[in-house]
Amino acid sequence: MSETVDHLLIACPFTREVWFRMLRRSDWLSLAPNAQSTFFVSWWSTARKQLSKANRRCFDSLVILTSWMLWKERNDRTFDRRVRTVDDVLTRVYDEITDWFQAGFRCLESVLCKLGRLPGRSIGVV
Repeated sequence: MSETVDHLLIACPFTREVWFRMLRRSDWLSLAPNAQSTFFVSWWSTARKQLSKANRRCFDSLVILTSWMLWKERNDRTFDRRVRTVDDVLTRVYDEITDWFQAGFRCLESVLCKLGRLPGRSIGVV
């Protein structure tokens, strides 16, 4: 199969697993791409319309940063012959979410809470 942006970002089985697991942790599993999702922009547009307007900014940021990390993984595989597992890529995505939040993307706070990674706050007994 030829590599296209649609294949890389939504149709590739590896990529689908990343989306599935990331969106499941974010409580947006119903928005994960499935086997019928073949066009990235169509999937994204349809998925975001299922959310309240208040959640769309967070979802859009999550889609953009996850896509960026998938592109970086593709480049690492292509040019550096470095291959990561789904778990490794997800760890990098979660780290990137944290970095974006710390850089001012406050709309990602709800996702960080669901991941248990909200910086500066600890959960548990004091």
